[in-house]
Amino acid sequence: MILRSELKQNAKDQLKNNWGLAIGIIIVCTLISGIPNLLAEIDSESFAISIIIPIITLVITGPLTIGQCKFFINLANRSNPKFSDLWYGFNNMLRAIGVTLLVGVIVFIGSILFIIPGIILAFMYSQVYYIMAENPEMSIMNCLKESSRIMKGHKMDLFILELSFLGWGILMVITLGIAGLYVLPYYNATLTNFYLEIKD
Repeated sequence: MILRSELKQNAKDQLKNNWGLAIGIIIVCTLISGIPNLLAEIDSESFAISIIIPIITLVITGPLTIGQCKFFINLANRSNPKFSDLWYGFNNMLRAIGVTLLVGVIVFIGSILFIIPGIILAFMYSQVYYIMAENPEMSIMNCLKESSRIMKGHKMDLFILELSFLGWGILMVITLGIAGLYVLPYYNATLTNFYLEIKD
């Protein structure tokens, strides 16, 4: 049985003496991820920009997410987490882009058919970035299969865990994102502990 309180307490313990580093990771991820939106504001009516933005988003999202997962896995395992972990996903850039594209397409198709299947598929493949961060040699399809395997019987656990952060999400909105400096490291550390709990 997965205890949410235990996952959250572990996250807080792991973040002790590492808050500055974790906050730095979140800030840099947020800034880099905002580049496509910045380009859109420069010329929202440009056809070239409308083509470039999805490409840049795809190129950035996968590797950065894997790097962030690598950092929080090292944090959870107390394996010398460092800022350079953030760039780890760019070592396998094509694979990172591939898994992001494939999961996005699968979830999109599921959502078109019905909303619920799309949500189920999103939870089913929610662990692919953690898996790829730990197993850079693993193929995209095997990452998907492994995520599906370890999420069997745990989709509702993850849903409830995500739901438990709803209040924190509202606080972020109220504070115009400032509360995210605390919430996002805490949230990511908790989800990482969830992954480490279910992977075996």
